[in-house]
Amino acid sequence: MNIYSTIDALFKKCNKALDDGNCTQAYSFLQQVYQLLLRIPKNHILLVYYYINLAGVYNNMGRFLESIDCCQSAEQIIPFKGNDDLRAKIESCRATSYLNISNYPNSIESVKKAIRLYNKINMKENAALELITYGNILLRTGKWNQAIQKYSEALFIAKKKKNKRLEGKTLMELGFVFRGHRFLYLAVDHFREAEKVFKELNFNQGLVMALYERANTYLSLKMPKETHALIKQIEVLTPPDSTMRSFLYNLRYCLHNQNKNFPEAMDCANLLLDFFKKAHDKRGEVESLEKIASVYYNLSKLEPAKKYGEKALKLAEEIGDKLLQDICKKLLQDIDHIIKNNIDLNKLRKNENDDA
Repeated sequence: MNIYSTIDALFKKCNKALDDGNCTQAYSFLQQVYQLLLRIPKNHILLVYYYINLAGVYNNMGRFLESIDCCQSAEQIIPFKGNDDLRAKIESCRATSYLNISNYPNSIESVKKAIRLYNKINMKENAALELITYGNILLRTGKWNQAIQKYSEALFIAKKKKNKRLEGKTLMELGFVFRGHRFLYLAVDHFREAEKVFKELNFNQGLVMALYERANTYLSLKMPKETHALIKQIEVLTPPDSTMRSFLYNLRYCLHNQNKNFPEAMDCANLLLDFFKKAHDKRGEVESLEKIASVYYNLSKLEPAKKYGEKALKLAEEIGDKLLQDICKKLLQDIDHIIKNNIDLNKLRKNENDDA
């Protein structure tokens, strides 16, 4: 097998690993690609594919600023004329990165470019995926009705093209919208429909995600029996070495937190932190550190709560995730308020329970 065939095979393995939710494995395949790319001209088109794939992996690992850098590197190499599909992929990755660091104007600019380029070369299903990203941006900025319109357009294309995978993804996004609007039973219906689609496709990762989001919605509805039933299903689908095991840990964390079983919630938060560190998932690390800080806060242990909250905030700032920064800042503000005013949290909570 020559060098170009080997690189092509590694790219396919990388995409398969990403499809399975295994970012660490996908990244390792790209490291192998890079070593081979050192042996070919530096302006070769394969370098563009490398940077686009790496940008996608970085987005999945929560390394959004590095993803943007990769997009820029790809853009500098790509030939001036043609290659609209590659230009669209670059804009697609950039739109996702900017979305995750809450840079909405740049995210909208990139996603519009991606949609225009995909429509120009008649790649309607790819354009539909960008409509989903566009919907996500609108959702983040509170434009619910416009977001639903974009998701509906994507769903129409998915059904017209008989693309079941795209249909399932769009149903998931609509579920998020309805859950955000507190139409919880409607959200459950959409997640359940997505489950049916992914089960039909034998797409395990999509099925686990749909089950997970339905379980999350049951948590909001205070339906522990139904939540536990879905946890058992997810447990069967995600063996201990599965890259999707974090879904299980997170649901258990939420259940324990809801039931005020804080030591058990802490165990789950630490499992999540260990999981995301091994996966090199920076965003997951931030979320886990914030969870640990929150449990310490609930246990009235303010010193370690502040320590972990500050760790989470520092890492959130490093990856540029403004939403997570705001969550961490809010927790730290609450902690500082308690300390500054010498408030007895245990006494306060006891009074709240007595009033209830």
